[in-house]
Amino acid sequence: MSDIKINVQDSPHVVTNTINRVQIRVMNVELFTSVYVSVSLFNNESIIDNKFFKIEGDEYNNWGNSDQYLVNLVLTKLGLTQL
Repeated sequence: MSDIKINVQDSPHVVTNTINRVQIRVMNVELFTSVYVSVSLFNNESIIDNKFFKIEGDEYNNWGNSDQYLVNLVLTKLGLTQL
């Protein structure tokens, strides 16, 4: 039997994942202006999604030289808490 393709009414298919690790990468820095970061969301070793943020204005100015500030900011934007 070959494949049979059948159109059906749109129906939601919801998948729930558990995020237990993130990886933050600074992608581009515009000095004194902004920074673009990429955040990969993982469930153990499996990548679930990628998010991108442009940090600018007061958020950028508050970054200074503290990478922990950037980590906290990104986690807050994602609604996640560091262990």
